[in-house]
Amino acid sequence: MFRFAKKRLLSLAVASVAFSFLLGSSSVYAHDFWVNASAPKKDLVKAEIGYGHDFPNPEPIAEGRVHLFDSLQLIKPDGVLKLKQVGENYAYQEKETLKKGSYIVTGTYLPTFWSKGSDGWAQKSRAQRPDATYCEKVTMFAKTILNVSESTSDEFVTKPIGQELEIVPLVNPAKVKPGEKFPVQILFNGKPLRTAKVSATFGGFSDREYKAFSGRTDLKGYIDIIPLKAGYWYAEVEHKYGYEDKNVCDEVVLISTLTFNIND
Repeated sequence: MFRFAKKRLLSLAVASVAFSFLLGSSSVYAHDFWVNASAPKKDLVKAEIGYGHDFPNPEPIAEGRVHLFDSLQLIKPDGVLKLKQVGENYAYQEKETLKKGSYIVTGTYLPTFWSKGSDGWAQKSRAQRPDATYCEKVTMFAKTILNVSESTSDEFVTKPIGQELEIVPLVNPAKVKPGEKFPVQILFNGKPLRTAKVSATFGGFSDREYKAFSGRTDLKGYIDIIPLKAGYWYAEVEHKYGYEDKNVCDEVVLISTLTFNIND
C-alpha cells in the first residue's frame, strides 16, 4: 500500500512539473499589460502604459511592438479624452481641468496574431506562416481608477465602459481597506463571464510566479478580491476560445487588467 501511494505521488509530481513546463513554454513571449495614472498637477493629466514584467514600473516598449498599442484615453462622465504620447514611448499626457471626482484611464493592446514555429514566436498568423505549430490572436485591455481630490465616488467607475473583456469594480476601491472584500464583476461582450480565473497582486510582491490573490467568478461573473495589504494593486483575467478558421489561427486570447490603490 505504501509503495503504491509513493508511486502515485511520484507520478503526480512528474505530471505537475511537466504541466508547469508546458505552461511556461507557452508564454515565453508574454508580457503583463497595465495602465498607471497620477492625479493631475497644474491641470496636466499624466498616464503610462505598463508592459513588461516589473509591475508597477513601466519600461520602454520595443520598437517592433509600439504599433500594437492604441493611445491611452481618459474616460470622463461627459466624454472621452485621447492622451498624447510625450517623451518615453510609454508616457502620455494632456491638459485637462478635472474637478473632484473619479475617472477611468484605459489602454488597449490591439488584436495581434502570434504564432510559434521552429524559430520561435512571430507576429504572424498560420496563414502567413505555414510552419507554425500554434497560433493565437491576442487582444489586451487595461484600465485604472483615477480618484481626484481623494474622491470615493461610485457613481461613474462602477459602470462598464464597453471593453470586450472587462473587470468592473462594484465599489470605488478608495473605499476598500486592507483585508476587506473588493467586489468586481467580469464581463465578456457585456455579459457575465462565469467561473473565470481572476488573480491579483501588488507592487513589490516577492514572487512573480505566484499572485497575492487568486479565485474564480461565480455564475453571475462576480468575485470578491481580498487585498490583504495597502498599496498599488493589479488584477487580471484571461478568456480563451477557439478561432473560427483553424487554417488561420488556433485560439483567441483576451486579457483584461485593472489597477487600483488600496489605502490604510
